[in-house]
Amino acid sequence: MQTSEPLNKSTEKTVNDYIELIETIARIEYTRLKTSSHLIDYSELVNIGAIAVYVILTNSKYNDFNISYMSTAIKWAIRNELRRRYKWYAFKHPSHKEDTKEVLESSGELEELDQSEIREVIYGAILSIDDLADAENPVQIKDSSLTPEESLEFRELNKAVKNAMKYLPPREKMVLETRFYKGKKIKEIADDLKISSSRVSRIIQSGLDKIKENLRKQELI
Repeated sequence: MQTSEPLNKSTEKTVNDYIELIETIARIEYTRLKTSSHLIDYSELVNIGAIAVYVILTNSKYNDFNISYMSTAIKWAIRNELRRRYKWYAFKHPSHKEDTKEVLESSGELEELDQSEIREVIYGAILSIDDLADAENPVQIKDSSLTPEESLEFRELNKAVKNAMKYLPPREKMVLETRFYKGKKIKEIADDLKISSSRVSRIIQSGLDKIKENLRKQELI
């Protein structure tokens, strides 16, 4: 919650005023990565947090924010970057899915997932490439984790996945579109269709298996 005091030059705060908070949160998030800490440097997490603070300070007319608000902004900026970066990493390096699962768990996104659910998360990242922002994040940071070549490849893959969906059975197509494009949770879809959540999960897995086979035939994966 920000205060209502307008910004003035004599009291204007900078990123340096929050550096201790940034480093503390970055250290906590880095520790949560456990054995996957080799996939990102602590200094990168500090930089991500610093960028989040900079964006807040430069885009607000107010000069002060309470610690809770700023802590949340820093934490979610770091976790969003971890989610975005390692969903892509997992797709490019399938043998490292356990590392990716750990990263996503540490970012608060996954709890108990089996391989089919991890695959759903990965394809979800592909299908939502045009909408990467996390609704819970009070600060939107442009994703800069992909190189231009990777970004182009990812968008081409996104197009191929959407095209492959056209050939799915109507029910599978509808469920996948509802899950990934409309962002509905599995339980919500189950309630809408009056079927069990496990049935929805099986429909999603079947659809994703068909999409994967389509991409494999095109030698895209």
